[in-house]
Amino acid sequence: MNTEKKIQINLAIPEHYRNQLRRMAAEKMIKNPWQTTTGTAIATKLLLKALDEIEKSNEEGETEK
Repeated sequence: MNTEKKIQINLAIPEHYRNQLRRMAAEKMIKNPWQTTTGTAIATKLLLKALDEIEKSNEEGETEK
């Protein structure tokens, strides 16, 4: 289990993306109704994955120089 301290941030996104995240969460809950999923949880996973990929890409770029 990840014990790293978590903080809350507020982001403003277009309504279309909020609706898309809600739809994705609803689809996951239909597939597995015993596990609660939210649009916020999906957005958090996507954001963290993207940030990790950007960081990795930047590190690889530094080693190539």
